[in-house]
Amino acid sequence: MKISSFLFTALTILMSISTAISSQSPLQNFLTCFSHNSHASNVIYTPNNTSFLTILNKKMFHKKFQTATTPKPLAIITAKDASHVQATIKCAKSNNIQIRIRSGGHDYEGYSYVSDVPFVIIDMFNINSVDINLQEETAWVDSGATLGKIYYNIAKKSSSLAFPGGSCFSVGAGGYFSGGGYGNMMRKYGLSVDNIIDAIIVNVNGNILDRKSMGEDLFWAIRGGGGASFGVILSWKLKLVHVPPQITVFNVTRNVDGGATDVVYKWQLIAPKLHKDLFIRAQPTVVQIGNGTKNVVQVIFFGQFLGTTERLLLLIRKSFPELGLKKSDCFSMPWINSTLFAYSRPIGTPLEALLEEPQAIYSKGQSDYVKKPIPREALESIWKKMIEGQTLFMQWNPYGGRMEEILSLTELETCSRFSILIIGLMDLLNLLKVMDADIGANHPSNTTKFDIARTYGIKYFKGNFERLVSVKTKVDPENFFKYEQSIPIRTY
Repeated sequence: MKISSFLFTALTILMSISTAISSQSPLQNFLTCFSHNSHASNVIYTPNNTSFLTILNKKMFHKKFQTATTPKPLAIITAKDASHVQATIKCAKSNNIQIRIRSGGHDYEGYSYVSDVPFVIIDMFNINSVDINLQEETAWVDSGATLGKIYYNIAKKSSSLAFPGGSCFSVGAGGYFSGGGYGNMMRKYGLSVDNIIDAIIVNVNGNILDRKSMGEDLFWAIRGGGGASFGVILSWKLKLVHVPPQITVFNVTRNVDGGATDVVYKWQLIAPKLHKDLFIRAQPTVVQIGNGTKNVVQVIFFGQFLGTTERLLLLIRKSFPELGLKKSDCFSMPWINSTLFAYSRPIGTPLEALLEEPQAIYSKGQSDYVKKPIPREALESIWKKMIEGQTLFMQWNPYGGRMEEILSLTELETCSRFSILIIGLMDLLNLLKVMDADIGANHPSNTTKFDIARTYGIKYFKGNFERLVSVKTKVDPENFFKYEQSIPIRTY
């Protein structure tokens, strides 16, 4: 009798505990789970923390998401090591909570920190080390490091090594590399992902994998296919590239009413065919003249040449005399200083500016690829549209060179002449395709419809979409890692 009574009492207590646990909110269950699976609790911020919004907005580059009505995460996990990432994955899975992964926060659509279903953010900004190996000419870079920090640390160790990354130095490595990564040296060395030789990822089962253990298919997929569809990437191993001690940069400005249209038309014809050491970007933008009474289009030609000014001038005179480049337009400087010049920072800006946090702005960016030269008449129509929009500007980035010699994951086709990045300030823009919800997205984001995913997937990845689906289906068969434009699993 006593034994039966004891068992009954014990069973009653266990049932009460089970009922209490089941009645807790998903967040409470998540927090309990996390505390049982991680050695630290001071990395989690919930809305009850006074610093919650400060942490949330810290890496939110686009102000349009800093509103009271923007959906907020249940919690932000400011991970400091792999165990925090592993615990987050395990506990989010067991409580049916979506994960968003943020490194730099430059995502135009906010997919790294906003969701329409219950979610938590894994914030990677504390996992940000950069370890340079001069003997190997490599660098291990954590996903929370910014491009500026990567460049800064490379330059501290060597004046002859660099990495072919982007010109916006506050962008986080995690999103930039997993998205492909183009920059001013891509005509010489290809995309950033073409110079990544290893990576560390936490998969859906919480296992930590390197290139060998993850396999070549997954390693291929995360270099351009969007890492957040496959796991949480902790770090990347970069193969550094060689640059001269001094390179040459320039800015040349031409107004449309001063013949800029003809110069842009010629730029289209020759920019992809120039020597691979030379990169010339055309940047049409709207400026005001006449004390602000008139808007006109001005085209800034930014150039970077991995060589001397004298050699550059010879190349330009031979291939692109219409540019009118003069010696006085050119500046010789170390590669590291050119990263600041390319971001429109004044010459002489301290290198520590590469480590600055960006100011949030209102903006929308879209991009596409151009295979045939745009006729002069169409260029004039573009200028007219830009003037109507007033705050619109574009960046036209030439391909060719190394980009024609290799076929990267993003398959931007060897016949592409250049890409166009279109940025509209104050939410003005409604034109073209970076991360862009206008080309299709799944809502709610906890359901991935294959037909919708194929729509945006083919636009982003062309023929590589089906291979990405195969990799996704193999490594994340239950589709835990998902967001509005994630790679889907195959369901048939």
